[in-house]
Amino acid sequence: MKSKRPIYSFLLFCLLPWLTFSQITLTNTAKITKIKQGTTYFAMKDPASPAAAVYVAAIKKAWSLSKVECIKYTDVEKNIAPNNSFVTLGANMTTSNSTLAATETRMYLELWTTNGKFTYDPKKRRHFNQADKIVVATIELFADYYAQNNPSAMYKMEYDAAGHFKNWGAGVLSNYLQQLSALLEKGNECNAKTEIANTAELQKMAGSTLYVPDYVLTKFGKNSDDESKKYPEKEIFEGYTLAYQVLSTAELNEKIVNSSVPFYYLLFVKTPSEKFVTVTNAQTGEIVYLGYTAAAANFKNADMKALQKKSGKK
Repeated sequence: MKSKRPIYSFLLFCLLPWLTFSQITLTNTAKITKIKQGTTYFAMKDPASPAAAVYVAAIKKAWSLSKVECIKYTDVEKNIAPNNSFVTLGANMTTSNSTLAATETRMYLELWTTNGKFTYDPKKRRHFNQADKIVVATIELFADYYAQNNPSAMYKMEYDAAGHFKNWGAGVLSNYLQQLSALLEKGNECNAKTEIANTAELQKMAGSTLYVPDYVLTKFGKNSDDESKKYPEKEIFEGYTLAYQVLSTAELNEKIVNSSVPFYYLLFVKTPSEKFVTVTNAQTGEIVYLGYTAAAANFKNADMKALQKKSGKK
């Protein structure tokens, strides 16, 4: 009898204490050499669907570390082999003994490979064991209230996640993959909690327009899906004297995908326990600035002032 265990039950999450991740984290870099020799599979609901087309194109264009294919979640197990690797959604959940406290979930995009002990056999249908999984890299996702409370539902949606991830879209994903490929080529383990400030790039940013997604203006509640409350734009950008433009996440992604002119954009990522503010070069995918806060705080005026200070402009 074939097991009816949902495919995402081994792909998605473990009920574990918090693991220490950051915006982009690299571990187990000794596995990079073998990953380069195999194929990296990006798993999604249906790579042939119209909604996935722009993401598939972005993945194939941006991923440079190895051969790449996009597959259905249900095809992951049959492609597990010693040199192959996979990019899937992952999550870690914590629960509280208090009935009043909500379950908190941290979601990320995860690159992983295996220890080579699993062999796919459609007759036996022995499922892949989490103990055989070796995580190489993670990229933090800003999951909204619904996604945090229903992480397995993300596997039933198209690859656009129906807007439940704030730092997401074909353009943003392509830049993340450019940056990740470059870091993997260097092969050094890293923890991106360490603040980044590329002075030369920030000076270029200061002389151009910084593009900022409008979700930074949202007053996100701790245990609420109400995103109707907003900070006035003036309050967030008061004292920031450099050029900027607020636009929707959809507009930002379209600009990243279609623009031939280099530009810089800001992203804000809030997890249940941390906060990241990044600035990315949309042409190269390089994260040229990262501000880190060890608290799940909303975006503030102080974040813009800190960025301006790092740029060297008053």
